[in-house]
Amino acid sequence: MASTDVKRLSCFHRFLKSLLGHNDKTNRAELTSDANKGNKETEREKWGSQTEFILSALGYAVGLGNVWRFPWMCWRNGGGAFLIPYFIMLIFAGLPIIFLEVSLAQYAGAGPSKVFELAPLFKGVGIGMIAVTFFICIYYNVIIMWVLYYMFSSFQASLPWVGCNNLWNTDKCFDSSEETVCQKFDNGTATGAIYLYRKCYNATMVAAGEIITEFNNTIIEEKTNMSEGNRIPAAEEFFNQKMYAVNFKDENGTNTGIMRPMENVGPPKWDITLTQMLAWVIVYFCILKGIKTSGKVVYFTVAFPYVVILILLVFGATLDGAGEGVLYYIRPDFSKLWTAQIWLDAAGQIFFSLSVGLGGLMTYASYNEFNNNILRDTLIVSVGNCVTSVIAGFPIFCILGFMAKELNKTVPEVVQSGSALAFIAYPEVVSKMPAAPFWSILFFFMLLTLALDSQFAAVEVLLTAIIDSRKSLIKWKPVVSGIICTTFFFLTLSITCDAGVYWEELIVTYSGWSLVLLVFVEIIVFGWVYGAENILDNVEEMLGRKFSKSHRWFWRIVWKGITPVLIAVIVVINVKGKLKVSYGGYLLPQWAQSIGWCLAILPLLLIPVYSVLVYIYDLMSNPDSGETTLKRLRRLTRPSDRWQPSTVQHGEVMLMDNVSSDKDGKS
Repeated sequence: MASTDVKRLSCFHRFLKSLLGHNDKTNRAELTSDANKGNKETEREKWGSQTEFILSALGYAVGLGNVWRFPWMCWRNGGGAFLIPYFIMLIFAGLPIIFLEVSLAQYAGAGPSKVFELAPLFKGVGIGMIAVTFFICIYYNVIIMWVLYYMFSSFQASLPWVGCNNLWNTDKCFDSSEETVCQKFDNGTATGAIYLYRKCYNATMVAAGEIITEFNNTIIEEKTNMSEGNRIPAAEEFFNQKMYAVNFKDENGTNTGIMRPMENVGPPKWDITLTQMLAWVIVYFCILKGIKTSGKVVYFTVAFPYVVILILLVFGATLDGAGEGVLYYIRPDFSKLWTAQIWLDAAGQIFFSLSVGLGGLMTYASYNEFNNNILRDTLIVSVGNCVTSVIAGFPIFCILGFMAKELNKTVPEVVQSGSALAFIAYPEVVSKMPAAPFWSILFFFMLLTLALDSQFAAVEVLLTAIIDSRKSLIKWKPVVSGIICTTFFFLTLSITCDAGVYWEELIVTYSGWSLVLLVFVEIIVFGWVYGAENILDNVEEMLGRKFSKSHRWFWRIVWKGITPVLIAVIVVINVKGKLKVSYGGYLLPQWAQSIGWCLAILPLLLIPVYSVLVYIYDLMSNPDSGETTLKRLRRLTRPSDRWQPSTVQHGEVMLMDNVSSDKDGKS
C-alpha cells in the first residue's frame, strides 16, 4: 500500500512539474553545460532587427480601437479637452505598466508564463493573462472574418449593402439613395412623394391621405412614426441578415422579421465558415515560424494603415460636411474636465488601446537582445499609439460629417462606437462616394492589416507559452502553430452560425472583464513583491548605465503609488458595473449570461489555483527542508533560481560568475 502511494505521489509530482513548466533545463549547472555544448534546444529566437520589434509592438498596440473607439470617446468627452486626461493617463498609467512588462520580459527572455518566476507564488497571474488572450484570439479572428467577408463583397460594380430590395431585407430597411430617387424628378425638383417601408408612395397618394392598411395610419402619419428611430439602415441589415441570419427566414428565403433566440442560433453558414477558415489560414502562414515570419510581415501590415489613413484624410477633407464633422471632433468643452467620466474614459482608453495585461508586448519583448534600449522602445510604442489615435479621428469624422449631411441629421446622431462604425456606418457612407467599391476595398484592407497585427501577437503569446514550457518543441514550431490555428477554427464554428453573432457579443463583453483586476495584481506583484528597486536594477543592467536619483524616484512613486491607485479606481468601477449582454434589443438568456460570467471569472481563479499548485509542488520537491508554512510561502514570493537574465537562460554567455549567486529566495 505504501509503495502504491509513493508511486501515485511520484506521478502527481511529475504532472505538476509538467504543468508548471519545469521540464526545460533552467538550473544553473545544466545551463552552463548547454552553453558550452551549443545546445540548440535552449536557444531562443531573436528579432531580425530592432525595427521588427518596434513595428510588431506598434502594430499590436495600434489596433481597431484606434480607428473606431478613440474618435467616439473623444467626441463624447469634450472633443479636444479629452486629450488632457488622455495624455495624463498615458504618463501615469499606460507607459509605466508597459515599461514594467517589456523590461522584465526582455531581462528574463521569457513570456508571461515564465516572467512570474520572480515571485513563483503568483505564477497564476501570467497564466491568467494567457487565458484572457485565448479569448481575445477568438474575438479578433471573428473581426478578421468579417473584414474579409466585406472586402470580398466589395469586388462588384454595386456594393451589396446598397438598397433594400433583397431577400434578406425587412420592411424597416432604409436606404437614403432610394429615398432620394423616390422624392425627386430626373431634373432634381421635389415630387412630394414619400419613401416608406421599401416602397415609393407618389405625391397623389400622399395628398389623398391614403391609408396603409397593415398599420391603419395615413402615409404621412406612418412616415412620422418611422422617423422616430424605427428605420434600419440597409448596411445594418446586410450585417445582421445577409452575412449572418439573425432573423428566421421562410421557405422562400425571405426575412420574416422574427429574431432567432439564443437556443436556436441555426447551423453554420457555409460562406462565413469558409471565410473563417481562410482567416485562420492567413494567420497561420504569417506566424508559421513565429517572429521569423511575422517580423517580416509587419513591415507592410504596420505601414499600410498609415497610408490609407492619409489617403482617407485627404479625400475626406473634400467631402461636403467634413468641416462640421471635424469641428465636432476637436471642439473643446473644458467643463467636462470636472466630471469623473472623462477621466475614467481616458484611463480605460489608454488601458485597453495599449493592450496591457494581455502578454503580447511581454512576448515580443522576450525576443529582444538583452542590452536593447527598452526605455526608448517603450516611449516610441506608447506615444506612437496615442498619436495614431488622434490622427485617425480626423478622416473618420470627415466621413461622419458627410454622412450627417447626406441623412439630414446632426453629427451626434450618426456617431457610433465599436464595430457599428466599421461595419454599418462606414459601409453606408462609402456607398455614396465616387468609385465606391475601390474605397470599400481600401478601407477594409486597412482594417485587415490592423486586425492581423493584433492577432499575430495574441497567437504568439499562446505559442510562446507552449514553447517556453517545452523547449524541445522549438523545432516543431510550424506544427504547433498549425495545431493552435486548427483548434481555434473548430472553437469558432459556433460564431459562424446564423445567429452566431450572439456568441461573439458574449465573448467580447465578458472575456475582458477580469483584465483590469489581473493588471492590478500584476502591478502589485511587480512593484511591491518583487520591488521597484529590483526592476530598476534589472533595467540598468540591460542598459549598461545608471538612472539619476530623480528618475529612480519617479519610477518608484509611479509603480508603487500612482499607477496602482489609478487601476484600483478602475477596478472598483469595473466591479460595480452590471454586465447584461443584449444584441439588437434581444437580451441574451440567463444561462448564456452565466456562461459569460464563467469566462470572466476563469482567469482570476487561475491565480489562487496556481498558488496552491506551486506550494504543493515545492513541498513535494523539498520535503525535508524543515521550513514552516509561513517561511515557505515567503520564499515563494521571492525570485526562484529560474529567474535569471536571458543571457544565462539561453546560453548566450559561458561564464556563470557574471551572475550574482546570492539572489533573494534562492533555495
